Amino acid sequence: MIDLHCHILPGLDDGAANDAETLKMAKELVAEGVETVVATPHCNGVYGADVAAIEYEVERCQELFASHGLPLRILPGGEIAMGGDTLLLWRQGHLPALGGVQALLLELPSLFLAEGARHLIEECAAMGTLVVIAHPERNPALLRDPKLAETLRYAGAHFQLTAGSLDGQFGPAARDFAESLLRRRMVEYVASDLHPGRKASLKKAAKRIKKLCGEEMANALLRENPRALLTGTAADRAWRLAC
Repeated sequence: MIDLHCHILPGLDDGAANDAETLKMAKELVAEGVETVVATPHCNGVYGADVAAIEYEVERCQELFASHGLPLRILPGGEIAMGGDTLLLWRQGHLPALGGVQALLLELPSLFLAEGARHLIEECAAMGTLVVIAHPERNPALLRDPKLAETLRYAGAHFQLTAGSLDGQFGPAARDFAESLLRRRMVEYVASDLHPGRKASLKKAAKRIKKLCGEEMANALLRENPRALLTGTAADRAWRLAC
């Protein structure tokens, strides 16, 4: 599997606090079947990890994994909180690209204007940047008005569900919305969003997706689509799988 969203870098946000926690998370991911993980520390008003710090920690963690015999490839990224300056910061190169490619992992605020989000997505698309919305099934605004999800999709965004949402880790509303998005073919990726104290739940998610939508869909969301993103071909990948 390929995990596109994980807070595994030590000391940069509310994820791993130190190398010991990083190693524990890495071992869990390997046990779940993950071969490649994208480290996505928060980049928001509370945590402001810069591109250089993320790249440094990624290189150091890759050496750490190798020294402990862990067959896990790690790539740089970030979870970007949407704000008024997001587009400018991206253009200036101050925000981390997801997996080092022209893609942005975007966390929507609890309250947001659909027009502002649509503008950001469309402007990024015009620059050749793919916007991936992190855990839409957990966003309060989308839970209140699911039609907003269609606005974001029409603007060109891809959706990434959290695996734990499918086994109820974030409550029944998030689980039900996640399943609805899956059935409506509105999801490209499933990732762990792993933090200390949470479970990766990727195997459980794969099992649930297979039951809901079939094995081909599970393979696409956890392997093929993430691989396409990391090779720069996600925007060209035809999406014809149906539940």
